[in-house]
Amino acid sequence: MDLVRQRQIEGMLLTSPSGHRTECWVKWESLRQWIAKRDLDLRSYMPSLEARRTLGLKHITILRVAQAGLVRYVNGADRFFPTGYHFLREDVMKIKDAFEKHSVPEQEYSDPGAVVALRHALKTYLGRDSGLPAVIRAVIDGGLVPVGFTGRFPGITGYLFVSEDLRKYRPVSDAKVPPQEFLNYREAAAALGVKTPVIRGLVAQGSFDTTVGYRPGLSKLIPAAQVRSFADRYVAASILAKRFNLNRRKLSSYIKESGAPLFTVPIPEEGRGPALFVHRLLSGAEWR
Repeated sequence: MDLVRQRQIEGMLLTSPSGHRTECWVKWESLRQWIAKRDLDLRSYMPSLEARRTLGLKHITILRVAQAGLVRYVNGADRFFPTGYHFLREDVMKIKDAFEKHSVPEQEYSDPGAVVALRHALKTYLGRDSGLPAVIRAVIDGGLVPVGFTGRFPGITGYLFVSEDLRKYRPVSDAKVPPQEFLNYREAAAALGVKTPVIRGLVAQGSFDTTVGYRPGLSKLIPAAQVRSFADRYVAASILAKRFNLNRRKLSSYIKESGAPLFTVPIPEEGRGPALFVHRLLSGAEWR
């Protein structure tokens, strides 16, 4: 009836004498032509399920990428398509081809390090709203190139990138230094050779600041300069214990007895003792 009213299909509307019922009569050939045109238009789009399988992204993530302007899309109800969102096939394939055109080797991959899978970066610091669309746009434009691929994750999320490169696309708002100068808790812990609860302890006692632009659902970020400055001054007692094949508690007792300064960091988690850091300069000798 709406199509007849819009004159997209030839027909007429007949109202019953009582005025309680309206019948719609259409010309069969006109309806057939409209259906053929609608089906042709529909073939230009992918339903959400197909787009998810093609890119390896969840529906809400693809929708955010589309809303960022990378994929044209329509609501099915607006175009007389099946229910749900439909994404332009040409745009989806453009993204897929932009990643796949790089003949990168498949690599063994477990956790983020010097390289990071897009899946991990998406979950920890990129986010789906601006970080991921920025990365995809950079890959399409050629400004960002993957260095490998892992079969652990589907679609484009399995591509590996240099971690330093992806840091440039973090959605850090209101920050006074460039986004690439931030580390998440895991990266800061790796830089100091400790576990992430120690980083939370350092933040809790004010040794590290977290960014003003932090948003729920994304990793909190720490200025990399603060981490580097701390690493230049302190070394974790646990690292020294491993380096000299000593028991950590005995080493801590020895350092305390020697009168060397210790930096103590309470750990927020219950049942854990404090983390201990030693000044790198001890009796004129630098710990390296």
